[in-house]
Amino acid sequence: MTDIAIPADQLPIEIFLERYPPPIRDTGLRLRELIRIAVPESVEGVRSGWSWIGYGLPDRRAKRTFAWIGPERKHIHLGFQNGILLEDRERLLHGAEERLKQFRYFTFEPAIDLDDEIILDYLRRAADLAALPTSARRALAANALEPVEGD
Repeated sequence: MTDIAIPADQLPIEIFLERYPPPIRDTGLRLRELIRIAVPESVEGVRSGWSWIGYGLPDRRAKRTFAWIGPERKHIHLGFQNGILLEDRERLLHGAEERLKQFRYFTFEPAIDLDDEIILDYLRRAADLAALPTSARRALAANALEPVEGD
């Protein structure tokens, strides 16, 4: 019997997460559940170039990515494609301090330390942003001024 190599971007999510320590894998699986609860119509797939799991909205023309799970050895991220446009009054999201122009993300080390309802809210709002026409997101981005903490 020969092993058949599966391209990384076609790996089942569970197999992709097996490469990580059990606490990271388990947190990744829980985040996956939360995404399915928040946006049941989402489409998921491994993005091998980024080594993450991407989540998009089905669209006949293109997949509109709204979130991603980015596992690492010691922590795991739940990121938002248009995160700069998400209201974040409590400043729970990371990325502004790195001056990222589009993404914002949560980091869990390794377990989820936020209430599920908070995560579900961010996921739903991120999917709503992704569903907007590109021109509407650009208009929002043009008007978004996000203060960044100084040194």
